[in-house]
Amino acid sequence: MLIREMDTSDIETVRLIAADTWRDTYSSVIPADIQEKILAEAYSEELMEHRFKSSITLVAVFDEKIVGYAFLSCDKLGKDVYLESLYVHPNHQGKGAGKKLLLAGLSMFSEPITVSLTVYKGNPNLLFYESLGFKESKETKGDFKGHPVTFILMKKDLKSLE
Repeated sequence: MLIREMDTSDIETVRLIAADTWRDTYSSVIPADIQEKILAEAYSEELMEHRFKSSITLVAVFDEKIVGYAFLSCDKLGKDVYLESLYVHPNHQGKGAGKKLLLAGLSMFSEPITVSLTVYKGNPNLLFYESLGFKESKETKGDFKGHPVTFILMKKDLKSLE
């Protein structure tokens, strides 16, 4: 599996992976119309252009096909990394792509101390992050386009990331 920097020609494939992954992960808890609105906004031309300027954007390639992606950013000091997105197509989950994307992204920061992310409560992929040593930090109530949700902030001390 190859991890490489994302380029603009990958955007449409990344959008399709996001849609398939959201449908697979959230179909029982987030209505399809809400998912479509969230994805349309999150992967709009404007936001994707912003990500290319402000984030590390990576894709995982297996058999010459993109199977996952990750977006990472950090604070001004480069010490606290935020995992904005990490998605692996449902047909390729459990094969190491997610961990490889995370580790490759983290290696692009000079001396990060922590990494954090926000996930939807009830997301079955919480187990993936817990297996890497992430711990739940706090819960907050919010909404996705009017649909109530609970978000979980997870953090990891990078000294123990394997």
